Amino acid sequence: MRHAIMAMGSGNDARVLQKVINHLDDSDIDFFIHWDLKYKIPKLVSQKSHVFFTPRIKVYWGTSTQISAEKILLESVWHYKQRYDYIHLISSNDIPLMTTQYFKEFFNKDLYLGYSPRNEENTQRLSFYYPIDHFNIRDHLNLIRFIKLANTLLHVNRLKKKNIIVEKGPNWFSIRSTFLPIILSYKKMKIFKHSFVGDETFLQTILSNYRPKQLKDDNEMAARYIDWQRGKPYTFTEKDVLELAK
Repeated sequence: MRHAIMAMGSGNDARVLQKVINHLDDSDIDFFIHWDLKYKIPKLVSQKSHVFFTPRIKVYWGTSTQISAEKILLESVWHYKQRYDYIHLISSNDIPLMTTQYFKEFFNKDLYLGYSPRNEENTQRLSFYYPIDHFNIRDHLNLIRFIKLANTLLHVNRLKKKNIIVEKGPNWFSIRSTFLPIILSYKKMKIFKHSFVGDETFLQTILSNYRPKQLKDDNEMAARYIDWQRGKPYTFTEKDVLELAK
């Protein structure tokens, strides 16, 4: 099995990502990295894995720039000369909880993609219009509330007559590479432009036909361990080793 690990990174510290590369350094595992253009590109090295930096854009949390960066990664993997069995999306702060050999042998399903229960709030992430592509929305939550109110009062519905079922879940995933052409040829990609935290609807909406009938924890479905109860999300430390080893 050959694996392409796509990493979305930002900031001036890539030490965690370098540790991930060191840990999974293997001739069957390559890394494709999008590093936010607002920051200096880091130096990352490997012995067996190939490490590639994709074309870069400025990324702002919660905006469609995250989807644009993710699409750049997907296209880079698709156009690369090597074909992969699985494609994974991680952040530059994610850590694998397994050995390299276990990682290479673990994946056997088509999709490790989380889906959440459907509700109107999730649908509004795409149905409303958000002119917010050039700043981090975490710092402008009052503005987001105003934009939602304005959309409601003006009866904005960008999904009208588009036959799109909005699905939501974690933006991190592991999928078979056979899904790449389905994702990259999606004809309604414009709906993700000017969305609100649309990266959590991106793959789930495109692959809505693969939503399982019975849902469980969406992070577990994506083969991720993320704790939103103790943080946003919680940052694990050495004192959590026993918990992570379970």
